[in-house]
Amino acid sequence: MLKEVENIKANGVFQLIPDKAQASAVVERPIQQVIVGRETLLETAWNRLMEDGVSSMGLYGMGGVGKTTLLTQINNKLFKKKNAFDIVVWIVVSKDFQIQKIQEEIAKKLSLTGQDWNQKDEDQKSCDIHNVLKRKTFVMLLDNIWAKVDLMKIGVPYPSRENGCKVVFTTRSLEVCGCMGADVEMVVQCLPPHDALELFKKNVGEITLGSHPKIPELASIVAKKCQGQPLALDVIGETMACKRTIQEWQHAIDVLTSYAAEFSGMEDEILPILKFSYDNLKGEHVKLCFLYWALFPEDHRIWKRVLIDYWICDGFIDESKGMERAENKGYEIIGSLVRSSLLMENGANDVYMHDVVREMALWIASDFALNEIPKIQNSNIVNRISLMSNKIESISGGLDCLELTALFLQENEKLGSISGPFFLNMPRHVVLDLSGNTNFYELPDEVSQLVSLKYLNISRLGIQCLPVGFRELKNLIHLSPTLYQFMKPQRIEWIIIINL
Repeated sequence: MLKEVENIKANGVFQLIPDKAQASAVVERPIQQVIVGRETLLETAWNRLMEDGVSSMGLYGMGGVGKTTLLTQINNKLFKKKNAFDIVVWIVVSKDFQIQKIQEEIAKKLSLTGQDWNQKDEDQKSCDIHNVLKRKTFVMLLDNIWAKVDLMKIGVPYPSRENGCKVVFTTRSLEVCGCMGADVEMVVQCLPPHDALELFKKNVGEITLGSHPKIPELASIVAKKCQGQPLALDVIGETMACKRTIQEWQHAIDVLTSYAAEFSGMEDEILPILKFSYDNLKGEHVKLCFLYWALFPEDHRIWKRVLIDYWICDGFIDESKGMERAENKGYEIIGSLVRSSLLMENGANDVYMHDVVREMALWIASDFALNEIPKIQNSNIVNRISLMSNKIESISGGLDCLELTALFLQENEKLGSISGPFFLNMPRHVVLDLSGNTNFYELPDEVSQLVSLKYLNISRLGIQCLPVGFRELKNLIHLSPTLYQFMKPQRIEWIIIINL
């Protein structure tokens, strides 16, 4: 018997049976030709990923900021270091992902195909994937995830220091980073001004930039409108690549300043991508709170507490169960918007919105009649009006806005007067902000007719006293500054009368 075995071994032809998963360990992915200002970010992300204690990394940031590009750079760096891991799998997850579709993508990479595979259910496929991957060191690259992806259901072993595996994913939501248990959460931010201008100029091209002496200067103005957002810099830069007269460039500046949604490429290539973040917000009240920002001008920063007061007084947050509870809900909504990359924090107390995201808010809000007054055609259907930070000197006549709930007139430095009749036909008016109009010295008596008013800000005005009928505003829950600054001691009982 032993002699027969020896003869077979001596004369037989033996070939190695390949592992079913012997596919290419990592595939180099195509990447956009022009990338500017991301070298340091890539180096930082790569070094953190290669740390022994890091098994999962989340790359998060607003839409169009370059998260997928960074993930592609990581993939291609893994391609150059082929011996670092047994296999690298790239999966585009997207918003409405299905477990089986992800399993199919992984199966292709692992060569788990054929009729036998196709007849298996989700659990059986999960076991097959797990049995292959548990013997390998892998990197799983998950692009564009919107909610927790359950690796166990898919069949992917959880990465750990012990097995040496890694998972890297991109998302717009910091909450998703938490749900995925990321060891490292790395924010991908917009480009700084110098890099943004360089990227924009590369998209425009030297021929156009050199076609007129003033175009480079105008290009700088257009680039600033993008506020470092790579997607906007790419799309708008490519659009301007064929514009070689100063009139065309000036027109572009005018459109981007007045209503950027009308600019070529915005409605097709930029705004719909950003809108996915809005669509993913949980609850219509959160979406309405986000759209409220369409009333504020570019680069506007606002105290969180003031923003919450607006929301409460305008009915977006229920105050019936107590003011403290309503305020806490407001802070929770702000946190949700920040974690979704739709709002940004400026320190602990202030928030602001990226201008491109604000344009998206304006674009969506046009369907909610949440426009600034120059776009109003039928005042009877208007809900909110913003004339903030303009150069209005006076307002006369009436305004028939029976559905109006909020009016923002702050920071009009030249505003000196508002006629009384202006306030007479606003029965549902609950928010009025006149703050920062330093040349405004007298409130008309007709303000007292706004009996539904809940929020009134008359800080930083030149007024020294209030109309006698002011005591009729019994629904006020926020007044800035307080009545103490306007009243003589014998009239302090007004505070009780108006329930402040």
